[in-house]
Amino acid sequence: MEIREFAQRILFAGTLEEKLIPPPGGGLVDTDPGLALVTPDAPGRPSGLIFSARGQRARLPRADELHETEARAVLLHAFANHELLAVELMALALLKFPDAPPEFRRGLLRTLREEQDHTRMYIERMAAGGLTFGDLPVNGFFWRNIAGMPTPLDYVSRLSLTFEQANLDYSRYYSQVFQQMGDTETGVLLERIYRDEIAHVGYGLKWFRRWKREEHSDWDAWEKSLPFPLSPARGKGNAPFNPEGRKRAGLDADFISRMELFSHSKGRTPWVGWFNPAAEACALAGAGSHPSPPDEPDATTAALARDLDIIPAFSLHSEDVVLVHRKPDESHLRRLREAGFPLPQWEVLDTRGRIAASSPLRTRRLGRLRPWGWSADSAALLADLLPNAGETAFASIPWDGEIRALYAKTTAVQAATELAEAHGFPAETFGVCASSVEETAAALEKLAAAGYARACLKAPFGIAGRGVVQVAASGLTERGLTWLRPVLATQQAVVVEPWLDRVADFSSQYELTPGEPPRLKGQVRLLNDAGGRFLGCRAGASFGRLMPGETVREMQRLDMETLYRDHLPALLLRLPGFPRLYGSLGIDAFFYRHPLDGGIRLRPLVEINPRTTMGRVTLDLRRFAAPSKVVSLRILHRRALKGAGFSSLAEQAEALTAADPPVLTGTSSGPRLTSGTLPLNDPRRAESFLALLTVHGTPPPVTEGAWRATPKDRE
Repeated sequence: MEIREFAQRILFAGTLEEKLIPPPGGGLVDTDPGLALVTPDAPGRPSGLIFSARGQRARLPRADELHETEARAVLLHAFANHELLAVELMALALLKFPDAPPEFRRGLLRTLREEQDHTRMYIERMAAGGLTFGDLPVNGFFWRNIAGMPTPLDYVSRLSLTFEQANLDYSRYYSQVFQQMGDTETGVLLERIYRDEIAHVGYGLKWFRRWKREEHSDWDAWEKSLPFPLSPARGKGNAPFNPEGRKRAGLDADFISRMELFSHSKGRTPWVGWFNPAAEACALAGAGSHPSPPDEPDATTAALARDLDIIPAFSLHSEDVVLVHRKPDESHLRRLREAGFPLPQWEVLDTRGRIAASSPLRTRRLGRLRPWGWSADSAALLADLLPNAGETAFASIPWDGEIRALYAKTTAVQAATELAEAHGFPAETFGVCASSVEETAAALEKLAAAGYARACLKAPFGIAGRGVVQVAASGLTERGLTWLRPVLATQQAVVVEPWLDRVADFSSQYELTPGEPPRLKGQVRLLNDAGGRFLGCRAGASFGRLMPGETVREMQRLDMETLYRDHLPALLLRLPGFPRLYGSLGIDAFFYRHPLDGGIRLRPLVEINPRTTMGRVTLDLRRFAAPSKVVSLRILHRRALKGAGFSSLAEQAEALTAADPPVLTGTSSGPRLTSGTLPLNDPRRAESFLALLTVHGTPPPVTEGAWRATPKDRE
């Protein structure tokens, strides 16, 4: 029998039995390979195994569900379909490439025979679990993305080096899982398949290297050869990464390293994240219906944007995209991955800080756009992506004069005053807006009459703690006037508040959907210095346990859960601009000690942050820690190095992690951090700022002196 005849039978057969008949005992000849076949829309299949409509597929069981015989059979059903697809695609390659080297065709035939064996063995094992091949829907993803291969190089790139490489992860992992659960027979079967897949990947690699351009590395040539939606991410299984199997298949160390760290969507429409801490600076820059960004952010904000551009990765999915100034170093990414962080795809901005003209993001279907904050700079950067994004239903990017006003502390005062009237909070603690020196002096006089010795003045668009000054309530001094006059000249108002004895700061984090009340995601403890400047955040399973005991009775009396879940969101939705805003929102608040009776009081709204905050990042970081643990996020600044006894942020990070190394423990949802300190951005590249995650067993005491003062983060 000719190889061509054998391949035709397999490809077009309408029964499973015909597809799995091995080559005749006398072997096959290849004297008449025939003309190149035009790719059919689909292979021949029995009715129960015809490809289901896109999006229709059986849910694959999780590893912790495989103790059930039926669940194991469902997983094997999916594996059997993958093996049958490989058989069909190999038959197709034999028919499409009759002029390929004879050695290549013979090797392809040997691989096809082994894939037939794998299919038969999977069918036998799933039958032991009460399932017949075809009982569940089967998808044709492999066929749709490989069958159109124009050359043999494309065949080995797409099947051997992509889908068969991914099976190095799946087969080894599930072999171990099945054997641990007592299903030794299936575990041994998967171990055999694993060994075969090593040889299959090695076979494809041999021919790939022969056909690729010599000047390209294996990785570069492979990545360039994969058409969308394929990417190197498809060469990894949703299972522990297996470098040993790849090494045995012949892949080099550089390829394996880059493979381990590569991230890209496997089909999920990716969100796009960007860290733009200049959002307030853009709001400060000017008014108008579409305020423009400042020409250049100040040096501190620019350093923050460079050092912490990795931060959105900890709030997004592994199949999302994060815009960065430069790709993170591989050694740092490996450290994060070893600590259990699934990393996203990185998209490097061009030298102007823009999305490159050649970027696939400009033509790729996208999900949500998630800048740190909607502002003039994010509006300018992301406008070109909006037509591709799922947020086209929201009509436009939310940035105009109304959105800008949400950043103003004067807006927070108006909202807080309404909250005070509705719920009986002491109105004078929320502050008043003043538009002249005379109005400011009058407001201070009222605070002094009410018994407050100190007050603070806030610029409506103060940035990083630099828009606040503390003054005596008894009257303005020349120093206070020196600060006040230029603020009134440029921003036309200030906020005048009493200086309160703060007991504990906290922040409520919300998710925003246009037209809907903000949805409460959780609350975090804020750690500030004596001047109210941000130092860090803390989050845990129980918010109440993060707070001082003396605040708990007041929290219960006020029914804080209802206040922040229902009442405050309804109030915020009435603010102009809010119904169009989407993304993240943080509301800062604090408990204080009343100056007259010493009682604990709540100031429920201090600032509105219409953007992502470090508090939201801290909440999201809890995903990577064991559920019972408390996590802390600190932002260290290089100015604290001398006092801490270090010469660089890298040295400080090394000392902190050496004293408290990250520890992972298996949980029902996978490995999670149970203790330790971990730098989130690369300490060796950090110029000014270092973000540190610490996982605690129980909430540690808050000792403000141990937290070095840094510029206020925006909290």
